[in-house]
Amino acid sequence: MSPRKTAAKVATKGFPTAEDALEIASEWAPAQLIDSEEIGLRLNRMMADGHAGPGMAPPGPAATAAHLAAAGLGEAAWHAPTAAAAPMPAPMETEQLRSLVTRLVRASQRVRKDHRQLSTAERDRYNEVLRQLATTPAYKQLIADHQDMSHRHHTMPGMGPEATQRFLPWHRAYCLKFEELLRTVDPALTIPYWDYANDHARPDWVWKPTGVSRPTPATSGLPTQATIDGLLTRPTFTAFTFGRVMAGVQPNGLEVAAHNNVHNWCGGTLSHPMESSNDPIFFLLHSNVDRIWDQWQLTHTGGPNVTGADAGLDPWWTPAAGGLTTDSVKDITVLGYSYQ
Repeated sequence: MSPRKTAAKVATKGFPTAEDALEIASEWAPAQLIDSEEIGLRLNRMMADGHAGPGMAPPGPAATAAHLAAAGLGEAAWHAPTAAAAPMPAPMETEQLRSLVTRLVRASQRVRKDHRQLSTAERDRYNEVLRQLATTPAYKQLIADHQDMSHRHHTMPGMGPEATQRFLPWHRAYCLKFEELLRTVDPALTIPYWDYANDHARPDWVWKPTGVSRPTPATSGLPTQATIDGLLTRPTFTAFTFGRVMAGVQPNGLEVAAHNNVHNWCGGTLSHPMESSNDPIFFLLHSNVDRIWDQWQLTHTGGPNVTGADAGLDPWWTPAAGGLTTDSVKDITVLGYSYQ
């Protein structure tokens, strides 16, 4: 669009709304849609977790920016220092850098979106696949997995403190298994998320199976964005997921304040721990819980304080066969998906 046409368009409108800004961004070049700071954080996390190979230290922000600039990516490409201004960092090993970038690209191609961004056709396709899978043994078993409280995946009476530590990684694995099942029918599908702190309408467009109850939600009880922002500043994993446990217990972490309260607000099937997975809205709710955890992880290094069998995410792990653990699901980029 020419500058003159752009000026005329601006003159006829007010300040851009979120929808306007989305349209504006659609005209940008691909390199301008890359958040180099987030890429740096994700690269650093993968390298710190051992996904970059032996002997490679995580690069600092300046080094990451310089490597991205050399590749012509993101803001680093616009503002990278010249060779005279600052020396380039030591080059990363080519194979290791390729592996890290490949993971990032793959994750960027499997995107979980805010359900409000889905078109009518996308919603219809999602529901079509749900209905198609609902009668299969694999779907029924997955729903039953959440109903089996022996997996210790919630802070519940008699489950012990390890259940609190397992809550987030267990449900990340659970949503991943559900999404993989969806993708056996349609490889393009991902679980949308419900940003309930900013979207106070239950996503009732999602297919409702026979026997699922969805009464009118409560008039209050949903977390606000201020609640989420406060959680994202918590310094430790336990403080983030549960709340304070020293000098007076305060269970005001993510599980209670931005998960339990949402289930209870919804009412009906979603408000019963043993039944909630019967309602497919469950997965939109938990996709958002997972998204919030991923946001916290970008700027924090803590994780679940469990070892041995407690770290094994049954039923996808057994002492004999191994499988998914709290450690293996800690990075969504490594798992191969991302959030928009």
